[in-house]
Amino acid sequence: MIIYSKLLLLSEMKHYHFSIILFLCMTSPLFGQSDDEKRFAFRSALVANALTYNLDSQNAVGLHFAQIPSTRINVNNVESLEKNFYGLNYAYGFDCINCDSYFIVFILNNSNSIITTDDGSKYTYSGWGLSAIGGYSWFFDNDISILLGAGPAFSNENKESEEIKSDNGFETDADERIDKLRFLPLVPFFLAGFSF
Repeated sequence: MIIYSKLLLLSEMKHYHFSIILFLCMTSPLFGQSDDEKRFAFRSALVANALTYNLDSQNAVGLHFAQIPSTRINVNNVESLEKNFYGLNYAYGFDCINCDSYFIVFILNNSNSIITTDDGSKYTYSGWGLSAIGGYSWFFDNDISILLGAGPAFSNENKESEEIKSDNGFETDADERIDKLRFLPLVPFFLAGFSF
């Protein structure tokens, strides 16, 4: 069990390092090209956070991460779902990034889900996800901004491990729950934060 945990940690670290290297390769030649005096923005929805860099007045790239605490579900022998993810995002503001404007955001992330069933068994799933979010941003004079939108989300999470507590066969129920989350046609999106 200890060896498996170390291998799992090593695998997660590889994904994390790959994401950082990919982000740096995508943006390194572009740093310093922003003509806007507020180049960075930190935005949050309490459980999800994003740090973005404005490439120019209409384009931004960034990193995001989230830790969504265990949520009670109590449907089909699935008691709760816990989720965390991190990844890269690209935003395009139709008028500009730091003004009132319609926007589109593309999000690529690596995610982990832990499903707990009624018998206390835990099933861990991991994989990549992709989202496209459209919406509107309000940018205030004090550099505070609010983003509100929605869009589809796709995930390819697969089972990585299981900790079975009984022989009730709840594994199928956990798998079905993850299958329902593979494609969500309309996911709400809300972030508030500040530019600096």
